[in-house]
Amino acid sequence: MTSNTEEKKAEEKKPEEKKPEEKKAEERKRYKFLIVSKEASGSDIAYQLKKEGNGVKMFIQDDSERDVLDGMVDKVDDWESEKSWADIIIFDFTGFGFRQNELRAQGFKVVGGSYLGDQLELDRKFAQQYFQKMNVKMLQTMEFDSFNAAKKFLKDQKDKRFVIKFTGNAGDEKSLLYIAQTKDNLDLIKLIEHYSKIWNTSWGEPKFVLQEAVEGVETAVTAFFNGEKFIMPVYMNFENKRMLTGDLGVFTGEMGTHGFFTFDKLKLFKNTLKRIEDDLKKDGYVGTIDVNCIINEDGIWPLEFTSRFGYPLVDLLFEGMHGHTRVTDLVVGLANRTLDFIETDDGYQIGVVVCVPTFPYEEGYDKYGKGLPVIIMDERVNESFHVGDLKLDEDGVWITAGSWGYGFVVTGRGDTMFDAKTQAYNSIKRVVVPNAIHRIDISDRWIKDYPKLHRWGYV
Repeated sequence: MTSNTEEKKAEEKKPEEKKPEEKKAEERKRYKFLIVSKEASGSDIAYQLKKEGNGVKMFIQDDSERDVLDGMVDKVDDWESEKSWADIIIFDFTGFGFRQNELRAQGFKVVGGSYLGDQLELDRKFAQQYFQKMNVKMLQTMEFDSFNAAKKFLKDQKDKRFVIKFTGNAGDEKSLLYIAQTKDNLDLIKLIEHYSKIWNTSWGEPKFVLQEAVEGVETAVTAFFNGEKFIMPVYMNFENKRMLTGDLGVFTGEMGTHGFFTFDKLKLFKNTLKRIEDDLKKDGYVGTIDVNCIINEDGIWPLEFTSRFGYPLVDLLFEGMHGHTRVTDLVVGLANRTLDFIETDDGYQIGVVVCVPTFPYEEGYDKYGKGLPVIIMDERVNESFHVGDLKLDEDGVWITAGSWGYGFVVTGRGDTMFDAKTQAYNSIKRVVVPNAIHRIDISDRWIKDYPKLHRWGYV
């Protein structure tokens, strides 16, 4: 016969009943992801998938970026030999579209883009043909392979300002982009003369477009495509491309972004991306796609496609999904074509890029920026911390890596854009980085942009 004391001890030894959410977490399947990267742009995708308990292997094509995420994820030198290991293959950049289509035809599950996607982003002339399928206004866009021919063209333009955008290898050099500030384009003409003198032969022969500049609100819409259709909600977002607060300095690609998910404010989406849905389906496109535009009272003026994960946009998407949809479930749902909608936050998100010298230039980075510690002073910041060109040292501390100083992104969210900004910048204060560089005005333009977009029916 068991005594009351023995019964009590036996009761104490019984394991506690697990909470429903704990059981659910245990039941979640873990996957094996192979990430094929051009220059480690998808480092945060790898990091988030790893944090969620998955197996992650990463191939980085660019030699100077191969130390990114050292100490965090496994690296491979030959991704083709690893593709059968993976449940899903993720491509984080353009340039692999044809191979992605081949892999899908062979039965592999692939997320990232497609051959059509590469053409839309990399071939500006081709993209113009797709803009013509949309309910948009067309900007005058001229292709050039001669600086002299471009100067001659600009000298004849008296009433229009133009933007110079390079293609090919030079297209990755965002600091070459320039918008004429004078009505006669004299500043752009002088800059083209400068480019002709300092042209880097590693960029190949100069190839670029001159595109008409138009006034308005620069706005992008991003949507997930699962190989069959677009998934709701879509994401309205606003890039901050120049390096310095107040929109000063060189173009860097992006120094920060603000935006929001929406189910019902779809005017921009329906007049742009929705109109090429059938073509994306025919090509087997799987991933995110974005079209950036200028909006004014006359309508929509498309600028360019981003047919891949955008950076730092992907970090805002993750912030808006946090607590609702795991990154794992998003990627698996896209690859399996089973995802019909995404559970997201109802509010606003912003993301701030934090860099170190000599960003955005590679020259001098090894001396002034590489190997600097990134110390997170409050563990709560980890939820809004998104890695860029970082790696872990032997003590488990983040340090800057890669080749140009794009350190990390800190995100915030809130019921208002101001709340999102406040959260993000409060988090940045809790991360210590020597010589850190970031803008302090990401999302400030929303105050003047929102009334215009609301009046025109876009928000």
